[in-house]
Amino acid sequence: MINSDTIQASIWTEVGPVKLPLRLYDDSVVEFSSCYYETSQGIYVVLAIGEPQKEPPPLVRVQSVCSYAHLFGSQLCDCEWQLEESKRRVADSKCGLILFAVEQHGKGVGLKNHFLIYSEGQKRGLELVVDAYRALGFKEDYREYGGAGAILKSRGVRKVRLLTNSPRKVEVMEALGFEVERVELEMPLNIYNRMELTVKREKLGHLLSLNVSDSKRS
Repeated sequence: MINSDTIQASIWTEVGPVKLPLRLYDDSVVEFSSCYYETSQGIYVVLAIGEPQKEPPPLVRVQSVCSYAHLFGSQLCDCEWQLEESKRRVADSKCGLILFAVEQHGKGVGLKNHFLIYSEGQKRGLELVVDAYRALGFKEDYREYGGAGAILKSRGVRKVRLLTNSPRKVEVMEALGFEVERVELEMPLNIYNRMELTVKREKLGHLLSLNVSDSKRS
């Protein structure tokens, strides 16, 4: 069930745009337009290409920060791959946005608590996505998406092709008033991410085929 806190959000500050030449996985460089937003539900950095308010509906990725993956390249989760793959697909489409939720580390528990979850989970042999959260008294997901919705609406976007494997994210965006087409964003399965991706599918309902691959990128 989507609560009113998820639906209601406002933009407090917008700074930008700033032109950023960003390197993609294939070492090509593509220029994105970037803006900084402070909303009533947190801080976002938005990367955009093209005119997303126009038809056809833009590709959109709402990406939460993961210091393990985005700063250090951890392979225990799919966070780094999903961000880089989203950049590639948005660049290829020439029309899309990536909304990077700066303060939603570890599904909203924060960096310190996420370290506690990883530490205790690995000590006890718990599944990091569900059992380790519950063992320390956390819910699996504290994230809200009203801020992302407010930013998209401020840019004139009402229809999105949403890059996600999560039915919950689709449900939230629809509750926020968007017409949503889900576009899969599945990382190939490998020996490092196998546990997390399996738990995401079996316990959190993510739409994953879990194709086996030795590669880290596709």
